[in-house]
Formats: sequence, structure tokens, C-alpha cells
Amino acid sequence: MDLIECSNNVETEEGTSPVMFVSNTVLFPGCFIPIRVFESRYRMMLKDVLSGNRTFILSFHPEDRTHRMTGSLGLVRSCVDQTDGTSILMLEGLKRVVLDQRVGGKPYTTWKYQTSHNTDDYEMLDQPLVENLRNQIQQLNQRVGSDFELYCSTSSVVEITSTCDRLIEMTIQSLSFKKEFFDCLSTERKIKQTLDVIGTINGDVSKT
Repeated sequence: MDLIECSNNVETEEGTSPVMFVSNTVLFPGCFIPIRVFESRYRMMLKDVLSGNRTFILSFHPEDRTHRMTGSLGLVRSCVDQTDGTSILMLEGLKRVVLDQRVGGKPYTTWKYQTSHNTDDYEMLDQPLVENLRNQIQQLNQRVGSDFELYCSTSSVVEITSTCDRLIEMTIQSLSFKKEFFDCLSTERKIKQTLDVIGTINGDVSKT
């Protein structure tokens, strides 16, 4: 299934989608993760998703209407049924969303959502900071090699966020750090945190 078939989900600011709540994983937009679906409610959800637009929201927050909950709208790129009735799927993150209101009465939960955006305007960003990010990632690519190569596009807030997300996904194991980074709405803070991570990686590479 091509991504263009889900363009409405990506381009619209709001919508309604099934939600899978999984506390031990973070799906960044533009990244992929494998998921094993075994709970009966989510197996039913997956069946409905595959017969529809193949998208659902993955959230690491506990389901609690009294707190702000975020997640990533994901596209099922592949799905393999197992002999034990479970399924292994590959999910691609499309965009960050905020869960607004629970709707429907199915065994799995469905929520209205709004697209989540960073709070910074590109023109207001510290441009030397942006340039430093670009240079540091280019140098990191050269030092670490092609297995790590990360394309660095920094001409918009969306591209900067995507670049930082992918680097954090590739290099950080701490789940708590990833969750905090996912929910951060400040582009400049993301850049600074990413630069700190690159600095740590460069230090580790220098020791080898």
C-alpha cells in the first residue's frame, strides 16, 4: 500500500482513529517499529484497520482522560499472521497527534485527535544553532560511516524535527528520554538535546 493512499490522514489537522496504548515503545514520525499484536481487543482492531485505511494511533501514555495524551498516527506497512493467532506488523509513523475525546463503543478504544505542531516559527529560530546541527550531523556521518548515515534537511521546522527524531530513534535506548523528546514542542530545545547526543557519540567514537 502506497503512502499516497493515506494522504488524507496525513494532511488533515484532525480525525478519528483507533488507538493502541503500549507503554514500552515510542514511534517517531518517519520511523518504523515492529509490533506484535496479541491482545484480543487489538487483534479485532487490527482486522478493522487492515480492511480500512491501514492506520491507527500508537500511544505510550496510559489511557487517562484527565491528562494530556499524545501519540503517533501510524501506517501498517506489512502484517504477517502467526500460527498462534497473533500478528507481527511493521508500523510507520506518520505524524504526532493529541488525543481529544474518546468515541465509540467497540472493545478497542477510538479517539478524536488533533495534529500536534511545534511551537516555533522557522524565522524565529536561532539560525547559528540550526547551522551547527547541520554541520554536526554531516561530521557525524563522516566519522561513523555509511551504516549510520542520516540525511540532514533543515529548511523548515518540520524537517528539523524529523532529522532530530530520526537521530534520537537511531542512537538513544532510554525509553524515558524518547518519551520526553517525543512530547517536546520546542524545536530549539530538540536541537540542543540532539546536539548533546551527538557530542556524546563523538566522544565515544574518539575513544575507539
